Amino acid sequence: MNFSDIFNGSKAKFFGVALVLALGAGTLVSGCSGEKGDGSGAQGQGKTGQGSAETSGAGQSEGGHGSAGTSGAAQDDGSGENAAVAAAPMVIAAKVTKQDIHYSHEWPAETKSGDEVNVQARIEGTLENFSFKEGMEVREGQVLFTIDDSPYQAALQAAQAQVSKAKADLEYARTQVNVRKAEADLASAKTELNRSQQDVDRYKPLVESGTIARQILDNAVAQRDVAQAQVNAAKAVLENTRLSDRANIDIAAANLEAARANVTQAELNIGYCTITSPISGVIGKLNVYPGNLVGSVGNTQPLVTISKLDPMYVTFSLTEKEYLYIMDHRDDEYGGVDIELILSDGKVYPHKGSFNMLERTLDSATGTIGVRMVFPNPDFILREGQFGRLRITAQDAEKVVVIPQKAVMTVQSDRSVYVVGANNIVESRAIKLGDPIDTNYIVESGLKEGEIIIVDGIQKVRPGAPCNPSISEERPVINP
Repeated sequence: MNFSDIFNGSKAKFFGVALVLALGAGTLVSGCSGEKGDGSGAQGQGKTGQGSAETSGAGQSEGGHGSAGTSGAAQDDGSGENAAVAAAPMVIAAKVTKQDIHYSHEWPAETKSGDEVNVQARIEGTLENFSFKEGMEVREGQVLFTIDDSPYQAALQAAQAQVSKAKADLEYARTQVNVRKAEADLASAKTELNRSQQDVDRYKPLVESGTIARQILDNAVAQRDVAQAQVNAAKAVLENTRLSDRANIDIAAANLEAARANVTQAELNIGYCTITSPISGVIGKLNVYPGNLVGSVGNTQPLVTISKLDPMYVTFSLTEKEYLYIMDHRDDEYGGVDIELILSDGKVYPHKGSFNMLERTLDSATGTIGVRMVFPNPDFILREGQFGRLRITAQDAEKVVVIPQKAVMTVQSDRSVYVVGANNIVESRAIKLGDPIDTNYIVESGLKEGEIIIVDGIQKVRPGAPCNPSISEERPVINP
């Protein structure tokens, strides 16, 4: 499962994140306790008791007349019941209903530019001019700065001259006659060797017949051996000459390539004297002004910085608990989600965002993991460093129990409401709250649709006592 699938697409499973508040986000609710109701209820009990005492006294006073006493007692009992009804406090109550809710959740978020480039000089030289207005939009390839290129123009001319010389050297090396001279010397030595060998072959039979002296043959043999040595030497000279000429040609060719490379580098340096924008975006303030030397070794100060503002990144952090919740529910089937950015002035940014990336690690210091969304920013409304709130809202609605916040009582971490039961008797009911929505709460458990709860006057009643409810037909208002 690709994490981006959790946020985007027809199965945007990040709907589960919107339910994260169900894990306990209801701890922020507030309410009032019903302690004051005890006094009111006690007061009502006191009135009822008083009525009973009066009835009893009336019966005793008429004891001599049985029928009259009975009638008086009955009349007094009726007066006690009316007093009890009159003593029940008036409260405003409402029926518990279910409403269609689009779950959502918000996180603090910060904007980051899509790309940020520090423009620096690639060669050393004097800054001549700049051709942009600080803080304005620039386009990729737009000329930003020019550097004095006269030293590099001279270097280019020198490199071109070196190319011409290298070409001439190569041509000269290729036209050398050293090898042909060595070949001629070898041929001459071979001719002398053949002549000497012929003399030896002619003198041998003459020496055997005694026609000539052996000394003549010995001299001929010696001359042949010298000729053989000269042939061997000529062969060595020829081989050495061939190697030397080949090396000279290779050296001349290499010198030509080096000269051409110098020309290329000189042309590049001249090109570096014109600095263009590498990206489209908004350019910042100028850090170096014309007349200053730029591009020197060790100088890392950028000439200017360009930020790509469209699209714009928005980053926020998930707690480890939220992250694990998402991972546990990443295979659940949910509808899509709307990703919105609420700006610092409370307005909702007009363009919706989409999931971009999840950080590879959790921050052990904060226990959070970074998430990055991407938002279109065609009008450059968003700038890097803005703070806001990222809101993710489920596109599919879910029917849930919703009650007004003012109906909820809080005692430490416990939440409860007063439920009007049979005979209008008040019951204290513990509930589990979910997300706060506007002036209401989502109730996860403890209440059912159709039950009646007290929404106004909870300070007048107490559990087990009667109340006189006025049922309000007004439903909790949920802003879309």
